[in-house]
Amino acid sequence: MSFVPGCKNVHYDLVFILDTSSSVGKENFEKIRQWVANLVESFDVGAEKTRVAVVRYSDRPTTEFNLGRYKTLGEVKRAAGNIRYLGGNTKTGDAISFTTNSIFTERAGARPASKGIQKVAILLTDGRSQDFVLEPSIAAAAAGIRLFAVGIGEALREELEEIAAEPKSAHMFHVTDFDAIDKIRGRLRRRLCESEDVLPQGLPDEYAFVTTFKFRKTSRKEDWYLWQVYDKYGIPQAVEYNAVGLTKDAVRAVFKNPEVENLFDRDWHKIGMRVDSKSVSLFLDCKHIETLPIEEREDIDIQGKTVIGKRLYDSVPIDVSKYTLKNKGRMVIYCDGKQSEQETCCDIPGGPVSASDSHTNLYSHLIMSSHG
Repeated sequence: MSFVPGCKNVHYDLVFILDTSSSVGKENFEKIRQWVANLVESFDVGAEKTRVAVVRYSDRPTTEFNLGRYKTLGEVKRAAGNIRYLGGNTKTGDAISFTTNSIFTERAGARPASKGIQKVAILLTDGRSQDFVLEPSIAAAAAGIRLFAVGIGEALREELEEIAAEPKSAHMFHVTDFDAIDKIRGRLRRRLCESEDVLPQGLPDEYAFVTTFKFRKTSRKEDWYLWQVYDKYGIPQAVEYNAVGLTKDAVRAVFKNPEVENLFDRDWHKIGMRVDSKSVSLFLDCKHIETLPIEEREDIDIQGKTVIGKRLYDSVPIDVSKYTLKNKGRMVIYCDGKQSEQETCCDIPGGPVSASDSHTNLYSHLIMSSHG
């Protein structure tokens, strides 16, 4: 199983429903345009991948562009920068109904249910709707649409709760003003990446994680997660190695062996972790570095989120592809521990050719830090 950054290994029919009423204002709407353009970078946009549409609304909803219109990320970002501002009243309920009945249709570019493509809508509003939102939101959910509600300023919490999909806490966001909407991008990205999508069968108690990469100059100044798995409540399930124990306390193994410092020399390295029932082992360049004991831990909960490449201090995703070898740089999870024994280091420039004979299984979540 291989991964790429962010939500790019899961495909969606994704619709932005944008409030363009008079209370928003032209200056603030420019911030919304930029927010949409930034957020779509999380997805692998394409005709057979993630398709994106935009609905803008005030007195009535209007299609800015539908799901079948643009085929590349660049096209979508350019179109987002040109979304027109309307002004007028706030008819959020009508906009939700319009999206369900006119946008998530095959005629408008949505894929048929038989394809198994997730339907996701992100609604952004800054105030009280002048029509009812509950019934349209229920109808959207019945149609299989996962609806996120983003409220700004005076947007009513009660109304956002009526709009948002279940569980409400995972699908509802509120910020004080338009300057703050960019701060929730990371949180929204994480909510979109469900672990059950990237790990549909879950993971066994013991398994392996292997990747080949190198740190860039800038990465020495930052802490970032290479791979992070959350449970459905947003709690990280594994960190450096750190997991949830049977008593709900943290189960942690921190590797401080001197050889770990080699990771930060800006050369290529293959790193691996294996987790057994009572220990965690670190492998670097096909060499066993250290094995540390751990307490019993809970299983990974697939009802949560999986994040590939995320900065520690602000949750902004990093482009892991910049750190990996073209065609060979990959992140692999082995559900069968024996598979990791077949790993070699011949893909590392100037590295060793054979794998350590002690390779077995690797585990979930690794925090990469150059600060010791």
